[in-house]
Amino acid sequence: MALVTLSAFRDRARQRADMVNSRFVTDAELNNYINASIDELYDLLIASRGENYYVKSYSFTTSINVDSYALPEDFLKLMGVDYVTSTTQAITLKAFRWQERNRFREPFYNTRNYNLMYQVRGDNLVFIPTPNGNQQIKLWYIPRAIDLTEDTDSFDGINGWEEYVVIDAAIKMRVKEESPVDELLLAKQDMKARILAASSGRDSGEPARVVDTDSNYAGFRNLWN
Repeated sequence: MALVTLSAFRDRARQRADMVNSRFVTDAELNNYINASIDELYDLLIASRGENYYVKSYSFTTSINVDSYALPEDFLKLMGVDYVTSTTQAITLKAFRWQERNRFREPFYNTRNYNLMYQVRGDNLVFIPTPNGNQQIKLWYIPRAIDLTEDTDSFDGINGWEEYVVIDAAIKMRVKEESPVDELLLAKQDMKARILAASSGRDSGEPARVVDTDSNYAGFRNLWN
């Protein structure tokens, strides 16, 4: 973990741009540059599929005859949905495709295939068939990057990767000043290559493998009823 405050980002960006004693770029402008650069770094890290940077969880309870539930306010990407049957047991739910939206409606409904499924639709999570009330659901998701607004607000650069933000913000400062940016562009390119190489293979001791997504469904019908 490498937490860096907004104030520290500004100082480092001004140093990198060689504009320490200049206020041609105001603090407010620089804050905007920094937040935009954080968004760019964030996208690089969450694009490392399977590495699970910044993953959060969110739990809620279903209500009877309600099939749609609001996603968390900071929701960006869904990683998975669990039906929690007890403190020690959970079932991984599967997503349904748009063409499957009516698969559990009469007269095609078949209780022998009673498996709850979900779909992200706008700002909501929709289930088919409509779940029973008082069922515990847990979402695993990647939140949106949060803008830093106070000087003490911080961002986790994981392993010094916040330098990407510093360089990118410095480039934006130089562009406004109409100063050369060639060396900073090269530094950003090198930093991006480093991040892409180092951010993948987070669990280097466990090779990638095929996942058996059907194994979670043994006994599902009895657990849900």
